[in-house]
Amino acid sequence: MLQPQLRIVAQVMRVTPMTRKLPRLLFALVAAGPTIATSPAAASDLSTLIGQLGVGCKNRVIEQFDVPSSDITVRLGATLQADLDSGVMSAKELKEYGASFDWSVAGKDAGGYCNVDGKGKVTEFKQW
Repeated sequence: MLQPQLRIVAQVMRVTPMTRKLPRLLFALVAAGPTIATSPAAASDLSTLIGQLGVGCKNRVIEQFDVPSSDITVRLGATLQADLDSGVMSAKELKEYGASFDWSVAGKDAGGYCNVDGKGKVTEFKQW
């Protein structure tokens, strides 16, 4: 079944006679609007990469506070997360440039951020 937008395009194409195929294709693509196609496998690979990069940051927090891993929360920095969600940044760029994470320790008034390179090695560690 066609999506609503594509049904409208199909109806317009029946009403408006076009003799060449290329204008029809272009019209259909423009009418369908922008679409970001992300496969579940690509999303899974990206999630795995983020997890691998975050391990270096988590280990650094463990060294600093001598707490169990379960007490530590490490999240991708908000700006970086937004760039990944919008497609501005890719997994390839994460591997090349690394990532920035926010971290906190449960039960302690401790938090900060941690930057890692593309292999997960901590390049900067700050505590608030």
